Amino acid sequence: MAKNDNLLAETGVKFFGQMSASATHEIKNTLSIINESSGLLHDLSMMAQKGHPLSLERIKDISQRVTRQVKKTDLVLQKLNRFSHSVDQAKEIVDIEKTVTFVLHLVSRLVEMQGAIVKIKPALSPMLVFTNLFYLENMIWRAIEHACFVQEGEKKVMISFGTDPKAPSIWFLMDTAKDDIMDDLFGSKKDHALLAYLDISIKKNKENNSFGLLLPKRI
Repeated sequence: MAKNDNLLAETGVKFFGQMSASATHEIKNTLSIINESSGLLHDLSMMAQKGHPLSLERIKDISQRVTRQVKKTDLVLQKLNRFSHSVDQAKEIVDIEKTVTFVLHLVSRLVEMQGAIVKIKPALSPMLVFTNLFYLENMIWRAIEHACFVQEGEKKVMISFGTDPKAPSIWFLMDTAKDDIMDDLFGSKKDHALLAYLDISIKKNKENNSFGLLLPKRI
């Protein structure tokens, strides 16, 4: 048990660090654009002091650019703040579809870096589970990673949900899947520790290139 606890802790720390690093990278990019815009405004003000005509259109364009980046930064901070609060409760009632949607938003930059397209098919009805939100988010990200890694060429993933609220599940459908990799999906010790803690089982369907996370309801 202690070994599994250590693996779980390592997995959680890595996940938190990965998400934080991705968010701060996004913030760094927006700050870089804001800083560049500030430099342009400084140059325009110096030119105006020397008697050059001031272009109001250019100032308006720079101002709008800064406003867009401020809004983008605020959205990233909201996302990071919500993620940080995922560790507040040991267990809580979680809406599966809302959690998957949030995780996909959280990892959007990382998904884009893999050249993947991931979409969500809305659930027919709300599905609730009583679980640890942080580690469930971690598991969803691991599943998205696996779904992207298992494919050759263009990577496309469709996420859907089971139809029975009493047996909640999350399904990942890929355009293609390498058989040897499908066999080894979720085979790492850290994956096993995460699945065991959340009491999630994996169901693979090679015929239609998909796999599912089968979750316990526990409400």
